[in-house]
Amino acid sequence: MKQFFVCIFLILLAVPCMAGEKVVLVSNEYMPYVNTSSKERGFFSDVVLAAFAEVNIEAEIQFKPWRRCAMMVEDGSAFGTFPYVVTEKRQKYAWFSDPIWQSHHVFFYLKGRMGDYDFTTFEDLKGRRIAGTAGNYYEDIFRDAGLSMDYAPSEVSGIRKVREMRTEFFVEDELVGWALISRLFPKEKHMFGSTSTPWDSNPQSMMVSKKYPGAERLMEQFNVGLKALRGNGVFDTIFERYMAGCPVKTQ
Repeated sequence: MKQFFVCIFLILLAVPCMAGEKVVLVSNEYMPYVNTSSKERGFFSDVVLAAFAEVNIEAEIQFKPWRRCAMMVEDGSAFGTFPYVVTEKRQKYAWFSDPIWQSHHVFFYLKGRMGDYDFTTFEDLKGRRIAGTAGNYYEDIFRDAGLSMDYAPSEVSGIRKVREMRTEFFVEDELVGWALISRLFPKEKHMFGSTSTPWDSNPQSMMVSKKYPGAERLMEQFNVGLKALRGNGVFDTIFERYMAGCPVKTQ
């Protein structure tokens, strides 16, 4: 009898959401993927919430600094965070959902300063100052490559450093970088360029906590919902709403 009640207790712990509770997600400003200051929540936010809705799961998004997002996933206080790419370090404390989007990371620069620059190898970037965002997956990669990096908490700071010529480059997702430029420097957009060759292309997913109650089952349900969105046209509709005005649309 004692073993029976222990089993029941463990089953209850595994139930992902009790009545009235929501799945806790965390993210940060990353337009056009995530918007923290508007009813237009962003491409990733809308896709993630719609995928959960497809399988009748209610979720809420809390906005935190990127490093805090990863910490909350690691300690189990949040189910997941997005958009994230798979790294060996992250796989120690998190699982990853099916890919939501294929990201292309490039270097942004001022044309008047760099001409029509294109990426070849990390060796060519040595000695140049590059702005980046703290907590991003590429920190270890660039450190190992011996690049001179200038990290800040937000993407806004990075592109401003290029405009103010405090750095020569800013590394960012292609769509995110152009969205930032369009918002911050709409009349100076023609002054900026980005490398036509990405230094990295990878799938972006939701990073899921291994410690969150019922996390593995929730992730499986999320993947089912995501697949349904791709099949019923909702994914494409969300994409067009956010991406139609971007100068590049890559998948």
